[in-house]
Amino acid sequence: MPQQQGNFHPQPIHRIQHIGIIPDGGRRWAIANAVSLSESYETTRKKLAGFVGKIIGLGISEISIYMSSRQNFKRQEYEIEAFTNQALLSLSTEVGIICNELGLKVSVAGKLSHQSAGFIKTVEDLINETSNHAHGRLNLCIEYDPFDEIQYALNQLNKGDELWNGLWIKQPLDIVIRSGNANLLSNFLPLQSAYARLYFSEKLFNDLTWPDIESFINDYQSLERKYGD
Repeated sequence: MPQQQGNFHPQPIHRIQHIGIIPDGGRRWAIANAVSLSESYETTRKKLAGFVGKIIGLGISEISIYMSSRQNFKRQEYEIEAFTNQALLSLSTEVGIICNELGLKVSVAGKLSHQSAGFIKTVEDLINETSNHAHGRLNLCIEYDPFDEIQYALNQLNKGDELWNGLWIKQPLDIVIRSGNANLLSNFLPLQSAYARLYFSEKLFNDLTWPDIESFINDYQSLERKYGD
């Protein structure tokens, strides 16, 4: 288990099962730090890998990361290439390593209609490689759109089934963390986020630190959840 910061309780967290992360601010961070988009997204993917390991180390069993939305593929070609290349590198390196080390099953939410055959094969290989892992789950939202997820769920339904059972991601979120000083979900898992606690940081994601993540988790632990009662 990773070393704890401050007054964070070192016991495993049982109340939190599922955390979502929206790592916003890559383009602005690249400009502010005079680096290329590719370098910025490389920093993002490495920081995400570190956070995943620490979150799982706290006993939280599921993490969903917003890697890209369907709308992201309306950007300029050089931007699409930058984040797609870094996403592929992440799948080929950090994601596979950390999921095998921690026993995490990988799942992908998204249609992947703009991805290359090589990208899709890498995703499929990673899903197959981790299919028997049972310690937790890492959900990667790639080219995600909630309407695509709902349509997919409807297509899976048999008579008497509930829509929820056909969703790409079935576990409700407890926490959603978004960086970049934007207080909206941008279509990130709206059904799963219905009762999630939303935490927005003014920091760009590449400036976010582990103590920042801990502070959100600490705050959540102090809440009394009512779930609409």
